[in-house]
Parts: sequence; C-alpha cells; structure tokens
Amino acid sequence: MRRNILILLMILIVSVVSIFGYQTYQGFVESQEFNSYLESASLISSLHKQSSEQFESLLDFSEISREDFESIINNIVSNAKEAYEINSNISSEINRKERELLNLSVIYWLQGLELFEASIITLIDNPTSQKIEESIAQSIADLSIGDRSYSEFLDLVNQNADLDGTFLPVLYNIEYIGIEDNSKRFADLLVDKAQSGTGGLFLRRNLAVTGSEFIPTPIAFTEEDYAVLLDEEIQLQIVLSNNGNVDAYDVVVLVLVTDEFNETVFEQQSKINNIGPQESKIFITDAISIEKGKLHEWFIKIEAIEKEEDLNDNLYRVYGFIPPES
Repeated sequence: MRRNILILLMILIVSVVSIFGYQTYQGFVESQEFNSYLESASLISSLHKQSSEQFESLLDFSEISREDFESIINNIVSNAKEAYEINSNISSEINRKERELLNLSVIYWLQGLELFEASIITLIDNPTSQKIEESIAQSIADLSIGDRSYSEFLDLVNQNADLDGTFLPVLYNIEYIGIEDNSKRFADLLVDKAQSGTGGLFLRRNLAVTGSEFIPTPIAFTEEDYAVLLDEEIQLQIVLSNNGNVDAYDVVVLVLVTDEFNETVFEQQSKINNIGPQESKIFITDAISIEKGKLHEWFIKIEAIEKEEDLNDNLYRVYGFIPPES
C-alpha cells in the first residue's frame, strides 16, 4: 500500500514538474517572440520619430518654400512606407493588443501623410479647389488616430515591461498632430492662409505670355494658324501676365524675329517696371519690315524671375508672312 502511494506521489511530482517546465518553456518562447517584435517596433518608432519632427517644420507655412516642402514631405512619406513594410513583415504568430495598436498607428500615419501631401499640393496650385478643406481635415484626423493608437501602444508596452524575459528597446514618444481632434479647425486655417497668403509655401511667382496680335490686323490666317500680313511695317502687341500672387519687378522681355532660313531679322529687349499680382500689361514691339514671300517667326521670351517655378508659359511663338507679289 505504502509503495503504491509513493508511486502515485512520484507520478504527481513528475507531472507537476513537467507542466511547470512546459509552461516555463512556452513563456520563454513567447517572451523571445515578443522581444523580436519589440525590436521591429523600435525600428518603426525610430522612423516615425524622425518623420514627426520633420513634419513639424512643414507646418510653418510662412517660412517654408514649395521646393523644401516637397523634399521634406517626400522623405516623410518614404519613412512611413518603410515603417509600413517592416510592420507587414512581422510574424503573424504575434497576437497581442500591442501589435493591434501599433498596426493601427502605422496604417493611419501612412494614410494621413499621403493624403496630407496630395491635399497641400492641390491647395498650393489651386486655393479655390472644391472640398479641399474636407481632404485636409481627413488627413489630420488620420494622423490623430495614429497618434492616439501609438500612445496607447506605449502605455501597454510599459505596463508589461516587468514581465519575465521582456527586454524593452528604445521606443520614442511620437506625435504628428496630437490626440485632440482639431482637424476641421486646422484645415480651415490652412485654406485661409493659402487664399490670402503671399509668402512662404503659398507664395506663387509665375509670369506668362498670354496672347498677341499683329498690328495692323492680318488679312487672314492659314490652316496652320500663320498670319497673312499686309505689306506694311509690322508690330506685335504682346500680353504679359502675372499669374502669381506677388508683384513682379523689372520684367525683361526678349523678342526675336527670324525668317524661314532661321536668319535673325529683328531683335528687341525691353523691361517692364512692374506687373502686379493677377495683372496683365501690353507690350508693343518696334515696327519692322519683313521680306515678302517668306514665313517669319516671332519668338517671345519673358526672363524668369527669382523662384519662378513654371517657366513653360514664359515662351511664346507666332508666325506670319506677307504674300509674294503675283
């Protein structure tokens, strides 16, 4: 009887030790997996820490240029995409609340940043765009959701940091916008700045040649839009426009007339003292005589002003000829 009791007792002890050992092993494996997960989370945290600090510099719209804005936001979005890829490659066996929260952060941060980039570029190019406030507000709301999810992630990780075998790597505090829902107010502020601002991100310098007319008025136009000119001295009336939102001073205009053999027959350079925002001015070339029976090109160029971005509309060409004598 005593022997049977001892055997049972031994079996019980072995069972308890085995269960304890298995649980310890399982805990060790889970701990190692979680440590590996936290290493990936640390990389994600580092990328978004850098991006969130850069993002803050974008919000001073009175100081940053469009070129700097595009360079910085491209880098920020690139980091967010890299963080998204790291998060996507994390083992699916990690099934914890921490992962769910970080996953939400990564998704909403990337979504918000991409939408913010597209919305602000649209706002710069066309401040009167329909429903642009809603687009900006949505991007800010997405970033705020990401901030809130990440804050909860950090809190939960820190709460569980005392678990056996858990190694806590560097996880930064990150905030793009903040957890407060101020998206609508923020969007309205941006649109107001874009529509009324004349500096920084919303400063637009853009000159253009927007039209021309021959003097005297041509007899007709060919199918190729060549002007059929009278046999008289010819002038060209040119419309110079400031499509930007700041004054343009000392605007230099070059007019070059060449014949069909690319020989220069006339050249003139002039300066317009000032063209105001959204203003157009007329410039009339000196009168010239051209040879009959030859097609001539009038090439007009406005010299680029400082920080002018779109130069395509600074160039303009028209063609005309005096019919040969019968």
